[in-house]
Amino acid sequence: MRIPSSYADGYEAARAVDARLADDFIRHTTLGDPLADRVVEGLAATRSPEEVHPLISAALRDPFQLPDGLPDSLRELVSEVSVIPDWYDPKLAQAATRGFIRNSNIIPAALAGAAIVEGFSTLISKSFRIRGRITQNGVRRLRQNLLHLSDQYLPGGMEPGGDGWRLTLRIRLVHAQSRMLLKDSDEWDAAAHGMPISAANILLASTTFSARLLRHARRLGAKFSDQEWEGYVHVWRYTAWVMGVPEAILFEDYDEARRRFEIGMLCEPPPDDDAIIMANSIVNSAPLLLGVKDPAERRPFATFIYQVCRELVGDELADQFLFPPSRRVPQVPLLWLKHRLRRVALERIPGFHKLDSGYDYMEMLDISNVGNFEQSYSLPTALHDEASRPW
Repeated sequence: MRIPSSYADGYEAARAVDARLADDFIRHTTLGDPLADRVVEGLAATRSPEEVHPLISAALRDPFQLPDGLPDSLRELVSEVSVIPDWYDPKLAQAATRGFIRNSNIIPAALAGAAIVEGFSTLISKSFRIRGRITQNGVRRLRQNLLHLSDQYLPGGMEPGGDGWRLTLRIRLVHAQSRMLLKDSDEWDAAAHGMPISAANILLASTTFSARLLRHARRLGAKFSDQEWEGYVHVWRYTAWVMGVPEAILFEDYDEARRRFEIGMLCEPPPDDDAIIMANSIVNSAPLLLGVKDPAERRPFATFIYQVCRELVGDELADQFLFPPSRRVPQVPLLWLKHRLRRVALERIPGFHKLDSGYDYMEMLDISNVGNFEQSYSLPTALHDEASRPW
């Protein structure tokens, strides 16, 4: 097994805790997504950039009646993820939808204020920083993540042909295209970092957006039943499978997702300059996501988000990200109290919903609107995003 040098120290520490999961993780740091990689390599060799969108759009419109003329690799990819795994449980998915919608005033905060920031503490940040996608478009990134979550948890969203299913495949192909551009460039050090946007990277991101996000949401006041809690992770298990995470390392439930996150993070090197850039870009984009554009208003709002993020991810990681020092009054307990009181009022005070101006599911859908993004299946055409055709 080849061990990229950046992971060597962390891998040794992780093996002392759980050798099997550490071996699983490191083995997949040098692996990409063979099926999706064949698709984008074939498209790059045989199709013009203008042909990519209509071709992929036609393939995903109805996965059970694929049109003639599709490349064999694209046909194979769509056919494979159109067969729902035997372990997928629609009842758990329905429970997840209930929990997601009821806590839709909190989940975006857990995403932007902690989960996505933790995600960029890993080496996946290097892939995004090199391409320049986040540093220039942090707000767009947050909207894309919110849109993906919304589509995942809508009823039927992850069924073959559903909005979440199609968007997940789009993300998978964008990852594959980015991987192809990165690994062929002089800016990527494979000996040190392994495969760009590797299978291990996608696994760790999936555990971050499932188990870790749930934990952060609960600390902010979210309330899930046991079935909703496990259902949320179950939907992400299926999403990760559609996204190309090999079944050999795919988590089965919350406890395994949490454990794979912990071991994966032990394997990862400490955050470097790329991770610092990406994490701070996300935090500073959050006020813009919510429509706060005046610099005089953005600064105190960003300071508040930094404080919440520090409390959620912990001082050690926050210090590595060079976040501002902690303020005297903790904010997370106050947010927990605020959200719980709001929930009690909505449940017990007649007519309170008419007076409530709190953030809700429809508002989340509104701020996750990224224009034509969800209709576009174009792929990046250059390593650096500013040189790429629109996608």
